[in-house]
Formats: sequence, structure tokens, C-alpha cells
Amino acid sequence: MSKLEKILALVRSINEDEFQEQLTHGDSLDDVYEELLFLAEKIESKKKRTAVIVDHISNCFAGDFFNYLPISDAHDELDVFCMGFNTYIEELKSAMVSKKLVETINEKLVEEKERTEELTISRDQFLSNVSHEIRTPLNGVIGFTDLLLKNATLGPEEKSQLEYIKMSGDILLVIINDILDLAKMESKQVEFLNKPFNLNQLTRLVHDTFSLKAAEKEIDFKISIDEELPAILNGDSVRVTQILFNLINNAIKFTPVNGKIKLKLQFQDEEDDFYIVRIVVKDTGIGIPADKLHDIFTPFIQLGNNSGAGLGLTIIKKIIDMMKGDIQVESKVGVGTKFTVTLPFPKTDYFSDSKLLLNKDKSVLAPVDKDKKIKILLAEDNRINQILVQKVLSKFNMECIAVANGQQAIDAITHEDFDLILMDLMMPVMNGYEATSAIRNMRSHAKKNVPIVALSAVVTSSVTEACKAVGINKYISKPFDSEELYNVIIEMLEKE
Repeated sequence: MSKLEKILALVRSINEDEFQEQLTHGDSLDDVYEELLFLAEKIESKKKRTAVIVDHISNCFAGDFFNYLPISDAHDELDVFCMGFNTYIEELKSAMVSKKLVETINEKLVEEKERTEELTISRDQFLSNVSHEIRTPLNGVIGFTDLLLKNATLGPEEKSQLEYIKMSGDILLVIINDILDLAKMESKQVEFLNKPFNLNQLTRLVHDTFSLKAAEKEIDFKISIDEELPAILNGDSVRVTQILFNLINNAIKFTPVNGKIKLKLQFQDEEDDFYIVRIVVKDTGIGIPADKLHDIFTPFIQLGNNSGAGLGLTIIKKIIDMMKGDIQVESKVGVGTKFTVTLPFPKTDYFSDSKLLLNKDKSVLAPVDKDKKIKILLAEDNRINQILVQKVLSKFNMECIAVANGQQAIDAITHEDFDLILMDLMMPVMNGYEATSAIRNMRSHAKKNVPIVALSAVVTSSVTEACKAVGINKYISKPFDSEELYNVIIEMLEKE
């Protein structure tokens, strides 16, 4: 037992006789006095250090993390406390720095997010405007070509030429869509048609289209079609044509004068639900270096100083992947290149179920009551497109009244009754969204609930939701398919 512990034990003693007895065992009053004096000095010293510690702690909680608690040479319990507190301060400083860093990073992330959102809005607006300006005249080209193709008095040569125009227009439309909304393809949000088409006939059209271009370079361009290939396949003929166009176009571009190109269609296999078709395009062109083969499907990459955007192979690779197909390339410099595409086509029997046919094949017309004259209001600011829609609908025995903007559409429906409204979205004076909102707020129950179908060249990802928000029932993009337009009109009227 230390002297200090003895003194404390004596102080706690109540019995005076016991206290006196303890003193007689060798401790005198002088010894007790010295111990008490030493203890008092020690307590005073600790009191001063404690005051300093309290001040430091107060400063620390006030935000001063740069002054540490003093540590003596005694290494007593206060020193242990001070060392622990100083360690805590270090950790707290580190945490504060980390927090500040995180806050700074978060602020930058928020700024970057806001900037990205602004850029996305600007991009969507730009794409919307560009899409509208390009697709609007293209609607006239494809639409009137389609009308001419339905003319029974056409000769074989005229019909063939119109088919070339129609096919080229369809491909141009797909390419425009892909370039304007490449991000949509990256996110795999592209829609594919599933309708019957003749791959044999389509391939011959592609061959005829490129024959003149090949002849200019004296290239021997031949096709070979497997006799076992089904006459009719179900799928997206426009996308298949796009694949063939890109591969043949590249083959002609990179094949020198007097070269050879062969396009082969082979029936590879038949599975439970699919026909597997192989498309082979082989040329005797300049070839692709081995170290460049992995780059040919990368966007904006061109081999050599050739024209083009560098998107063709990138786009068809994405199309093939999304169709659950495969594309392989073999090439040797100075010898040529061979592309092998494998595509599955579903075995859907469109002709066994008329309802399925109506849903899947937009070229099949739904029945309509011929005794009833359907009256359509068209809000469209482009005069060529007004004429096109009116001619298309007149062939279906429908009356179409055309106006040039949303305000005129409101005026027209106020004074007349219509079975359905075809509404362009981007028009002067009042756009289609504003006009639809105004119509949906009319007092007349019949007028406010008239079916409204958007017929627009705006194709951004947000347009469908924007249409729903104002009360537009259906959306059709330009250039439109005349049979699809007819079927949508009938579908909307049958719901009434």
C-alpha cells in the first residue's frame, strides 16, 4: 500500500482510537503532514493541467483542430487521456477533410448532372427540329411513291423504277433515324417490324439497285439464292435491306476495277420457332489489315480516306445483335473480304389468324362500314403533306378537311363535327400539344372526347409521353405507312 493510499484510508477512518493506533505503527504526524502537502501540490498541478485541457477541448469543439493537448514527462493518467484525445483530434481532422472532399465532389456531381440534363434537353430539342425538317419532305417522297405504286395502269418498267425509289427512301429513312438517335440504338430501344416479306425478291431488288454502280467499275456482281430458302419470311424487311445495302455498298467501294462481288443467301437451319438464314457477301477488294479488323464496327472509324460517316458497319452490327443474329468477317490484304451474317426469322403463320395479322402486319386492312363516310380533320402546316394525306384517305373513302395550325383546328371542330383528328405537333400559331389541351377542355362531351392521333415528324424518345400527357390517343411517325394510318383510324373509331 502506498503512502497516499494509507493517508486516504486513515482519513476514511471514523474511530479515533483506530486512527491513533495506525499512527503508532511508524507514522508520525510530520509524515502525515508531508504526505498531505505533497498530495495538495500534486492536486493543484493536476487542477491547472485539467483547466488547460478543458480550455483546449472547448477550443476544439469551437472548431480549432490545430492545437493539441500538452503531454508531460510523468506519463500519468492525464497524459494517457491527452494522448487519446490528440489521436481523436487527428481522426476528426481526417474525417472533416474527407467530408469536405465528399461535399466538394457531390457539388461537382450535382453541377455535372444539371449540365448533362441541360445538354440532354438541348440535344432532344435539336434532334426534334432536325428530324422534323428532314422527315417532313421525306414523307412526301415516300408517300407519293407509295400512291403511284398502287396505280394499276403502271407498266413493269415504271413500277420497277418506283420500287427502287421506295426502297431507297425506306433505307434513307432508317439511316436518318439511326444517325439522329444513335443513343437510342445504344440503349437498345429500337423497334423492329415483324411482317411477311419475300427475301428472294428483296435481294434481287438490292442487286438491281447496285448493278449500275458495280458496272461503272466493271465489277462482276453476282447473286446466288439457295432453292431451299423459304419463299416468305417474317421479320423487318427494311432492316434486312439496310444490312444488305451497307455490305454491298462497302464491297463496291473497296473493290477495284474488274473485281468480283458475290452475294449468297443460304438456308442454314430450321429450329422449332425459327428459320436460320445465312447471308454471305464476298469481294476481291483491297482487304482489311489484321490489326484493323477489331475496329471496323467502332463508330466513326474509317479505313483509309474513304467517304462516309463511319457508321454503316456500326449500325448493322447493332441491328444484327438486336435481331439475335451474328456477323463474322474474314479478310486478307490484297485478296478480299468476306462478311457472313446469320439471322433468325420467326415462323409466325400470319394467314391463319386475321386478328394477329392486323396487329402484326400493318399492310393488311381492317374492315370498315362502307355505308358510313368517315370525316377526318387534319391539322398540318405542310401543304404537300396535306395533299398526300387527303389523297391517301380518299382512297379509303374517307373525307379529310385540312387546316394549317392548331388554332384553325380548334376553330374547325368548334363549328363542325369530326370522327377523328390527325394532329401534327410542330405548327405555327399554335402547336399540336396546345391545340389538343384546348380541345380536351371543351364543354361539349362529344367534341372534347374526339379521338386525336398525332401524325408528326418528331421522333424523340420523349414525344410519346408528351402526347399522352395532353390527351393524344395515338402516335404515328412520318413518313407514315398508308395502311398503318388506315388501321389506326379504324382502331380508334372502334373504341368509341
